[in-house]
Amino acid sequence: MNKIINYLKSYLVIFIVFLLYLIIISTIFYFELLSYKTTSIINYIFMIIIFFLLGRKVTIFERKKGYLNGFIISSILVILFALISLIISKLTFSSLVYYLSLIVSSMIGGILTINKKSLN
Repeated sequence: MNKIINYLKSYLVIFIVFLLYLIIISTIFYFELLSYKTTSIINYIFMIIIFFLLGRKVTIFERKKGYLNGFIISSILVILFALISLIISKLTFSSLVYYLSLIVSSMIGGILTINKKSLN
């Protein structure tokens, strides 16, 4: 039960940060402060950072198997994103690469957290 609560806490923190980011990026895009291409690049980098931090946060709670924690937590979100993508449009090769990079980012966050803890 404690493990589920830790996962839900991680999701909640990341969800709040993600909502704040969406408000900021939507405002920037609405007022055309940046081009679409620039906004897309910023979005990609921010999502990589979000998933990296998500992997770190879950691994801090679990304290073992950082790659597995990062994989599980990000896979759940990626499946959700892929289902939404299927409903709205179609899945393409570039979107699959995008989702894979999010999973790898979360796994790297978990691995680095475990390695940092084992050094201390």
